[in-house]
Amino acid sequence: MNSNLDYGNLSAIKSIKQKDEERRKKIIDNDIESIDQAIISGDAEQMKLVHISIEGKYAAYIHNFGMSMYCYDEKFGFDYELIGEESLKHNLTLMKARIEGYSRDFHVMSVQSTPQNNISVSVPVTNEININITFEQAKQQIEDMPGLTDADTEEIKTKIDDLENISKEAIPKKKKWEKVKPILAFALDKGADVAIAIMSLILQMKLGM
Repeated sequence: MNSNLDYGNLSAIKSIKQKDEERRKKIIDNDIESIDQAIISGDAEQMKLVHISIEGKYAAYIHNFGMSMYCYDEKFGFDYELIGEESLKHNLTLMKARIEGYSRDFHVMSVQSTPQNNISVSVPVTNEININITFEQAKQQIEDMPGLTDADTEEIKTKIDDLENISKEAIPKKKKWEKVKPILAFALDKGADVAIAIMSLILQMKLGM
């Protein structure tokens, strides 16, 4: 056996791998910092630019990257015409958590890895609670929400009435969606609780979004 083997190349390979990992970590750290700064700024345009940048960089690498985020469609991605300030903050906070997990090589659980019996039990219950809501119940939810002024409460209830009227119109779903979009954009700017109540009603309208 040759005792004079040259291990210099192996050392170089390790060094390259380490450098790549350090470069990857630096990029992720910079992106996390840009998210923090955008949220702190409260500037909608800055948050939107960071949102677009982060989506473009990580969506292809992190499974279900947009799940649980506002204005996200599984086929078409984010609709930036509808995203308001509060929605941007919500989405960026989730993005930060997901790329932090990605940077630490956390494994993402797929739907297939979830036991079948859990799916059959939990999904119908969740749908029943979150989606099966009447327009009157939604208005009562708005009445009970703390932090809303009387003017905000009445304005939101009026939007719910508008939604109910749209749902009863005998027009194509596409035209209904055009009427609904401004109401959804309005709701997203009023905060997560209001948005959830309004979105639950919109989902029940089955507009094929």
